[in-house]
Amino acid sequence: MSLDLYEIALRVGGYLGLFVVSVLGNLIPFIPIPYLAVVFMYSAVLSYDPLLTGVVSGLGGAAGKLMVYLTGRGASRLIASVVGGEERLEALKKLLGAYGALAAFFFAATPSPDDVVIVVLGMIKYDPYKFLLAVALGKIVISLIVAYGGWAVSEVFSPMGLWITLIASIALLALATILIIAIDWVRVLEVVSREGWRGVWREFKATRGGAFLAWRRASGSGGDR
Repeated sequence: MSLDLYEIALRVGGYLGLFVVSVLGNLIPFIPIPYLAVVFMYSAVLSYDPLLTGVVSGLGGAAGKLMVYLTGRGASRLIASVVGGEERLEALKKLLGAYGALAAFFFAATPSPDDVVIVVLGMIKYDPYKFLLAVALGKIVISLIVAYGGWAVSEVFSPMGLWITLIASIALLALATILIIAIDWVRVLEVVSREGWRGVWREFKATRGGAFLAWRRASGSGGDR
């Protein structure tokens, strides 16, 4: 999928190609599309300016998430079942009603399942301007981090040759993908909302990180049925 997006970006060309790929990477709810790999490659391999790369990608990502938000406004019953039932949906509504912009920014700026938050914001008809601003800032933040990460890899490995740079880029992207998939970011937000980041650290130490593993929640949900 990353290679397909990379090819699309190259065919469209330049920053416009990056913008298009970033929109596509954020357009479909609940289906993760690794568009950030293209952001990384733009800086690491194609040597695009990391600042402009991050901003363009962030704006494209926000445009894609706006469609997800609008989907939430128009398909509440269907989305309730996807999110995980009425009880969990109501809890998210109460949390996001008070901290909607903050939650949108946090999920957009981290490698987290932000569609869960965004569709709920749409369902409760959260202010679209506040939503768009928060998501745009969050997407710009994470895109800048990835873009400057690619730039740093290029600075370190480019003297060793193109193939070394490519191999290092792929290895780092694989590691980042594993961390994104392994961590239950919804659980992290739940603990932060109740106890702050100190609560996350306490629970992490008490369970040796097990409380925040995504597959623990999945297996637990399966066992409850």
